[in-house]
Amino acid sequence: MTQPPTFSVIIPTLNEEKFLPNLLRSLADQSKKDFEVIVVDGSSKDKTVTLAKKFPGVKIIVSKKANLPLQRNLGAKEARGRWLVFVDADSILTPYFFERIVRFIEKKNPPLFTTWAQPDSDDLNDHLYTLLANLVLEGSILLKRPMAPGPLSVIHRQTFFSVRGYDEDQAYNEDIDLGLRLFKKGITLTILPESLYVWSMRRIRREGKMKIIQQYVVSALPILLFKRPLKYLPGYLMGGHLYGEKKPIKKSLIKTYEKKLKKLMKEIFE
Repeated sequence: MTQPPTFSVIIPTLNEEKFLPNLLRSLADQSKKDFEVIVVDGSSKDKTVTLAKKFPGVKIIVSKKANLPLQRNLGAKEARGRWLVFVDADSILTPYFFERIVRFIEKKNPPLFTTWAQPDSDDLNDHLYTLLANLVLEGSILLKRPMAPGPLSVIHRQTFFSVRGYDEDQAYNEDIDLGLRLFKKGITLTILPESLYVWSMRRIRREGKMKIIQQYVVSALPILLFKRPLKYLPGYLMGGHLYGEKKPIKKSLIKTYEKKLKKLMKEIFE
């Protein structure tokens, strides 16, 4: 019987034929290979599963129901690794991702951690937005409202199952819910301060930065006041099929936001 891998990469998918291959290629190019890959598909209508099968060694599970926390839990139950790496299908891991997190684990041994993100473009505004997102993540720890970030979370297997994984009734903010439940058990998020994955900004481009910020503000209030995340947000949907066409964005609102963000960054670093 083969020795189980150290890491199990769990990828929930739904109509991700345009994005999943990029992530799988980044996994194939890793400098350290001690991991397995599990794709948990939510019965996609496109070629997601067909494309995933072209990558050797990828295990595919098809769920009858498209439900993000359910799909992650299904992957975790099939995983053989001591560490569970939950990553969104539109993220991309740097070639030295596993090499760096192995060193981090050997040094810190954190039961739950993530890394800084980098944007999926060279646009200055995207870099500023991503920097702000990284700062918010750091701030959630200081405010004792830590999460288990959806785009990338690395969790020790025993830690994950100690709280029975993700809440499958949590249609929104499932990553925050998991982080808060772990925090109640004395386990908080740790951040490896290196940009080891590429964060997809496709939802932000489609919806517009101002709308996404408004959603974050609405979501943050019950977390800050009551330590309870929203279970549902009207209009929030998942799936790669949502990004076939870009929605029109009001450029005047974006320019106003970008000016405010640049001013904020200047105040922080000067």
